[in-house]
Amino acid sequence: MLLIDKYAYTNKLRNCSPQAKILLACGAMILSRIINNYYFDLLTIILMSVLIVGIAKIPFKSYFKMLLIPLSFLLVSILAIIISINDVNYIYYFKFINIYIGITLNSFTTGTKLFTTVLSSLTSVYFLILTTPIIDIIRALNKLKVPSLFIELMVLIYRSIFIFIEEANNIHMAQTMKFGYENKRNSLKSISLLIRNLFIRIFIKHNEMNISLECKLYDGEFKLGD
Repeated sequence: MLLIDKYAYTNKLRNCSPQAKILLACGAMILSRIINNYYFDLLTIILMSVLIVGIAKIPFKSYFKMLLIPLSFLLVSILAIIISINDVNYIYYFKFINIYIGITLNSFTTGTKLFTTVLSSLTSVYFLILTTPIIDIIRALNKLKVPSLFIELMVLIYRSIFIFIEEANNIHMAQTMKFGYENKRNSLKSISLLIRNLFIRIFIKHNEMNISLECKLYDGEFKLGD
């Protein structure tokens, strides 16, 4: 079981209405785009973090580690937006040969606004997935009359993430037991083998999943046993 699933089933908000949690998370993301204000984004980030850590009792250390992964990609993207070359009206810059590299007020404003908007959306999504099991989300979406195609895609993507992580962990564990990461040379070789085998294993697992769905007479709708 993934850590996210474990928290989704054991948190203190587990028994709250999944429809209410979906509306809160989606509403916060939509309002963030409509209002387009720093303070609203910051308020959303604080509110969702308090709900996750303070009320749902998700350990802060685990929550922070989960945020670090997407934040690392986000920061790289933001830096590409903030830093401009040979522009005007720099608030900070340096000269490299004959090239001016720096930050303008406009790029800084755009970058920080994008950062707070994405972070508020990210905390809203984390609030939903850390407090609501996937089966409850599917049931709630069915009751909210969300198109079955959207639910089907969501379930398949969710299952694909599980397959990816499970297979990557299994291969990595087998390589570690065979001293595959003892030195840099072995590590590079092990990583390349991991990527190649992971690609093959995921195809096999997806094929097995399709066969399993066909055996269960899957017709485009996941039965929930309601």
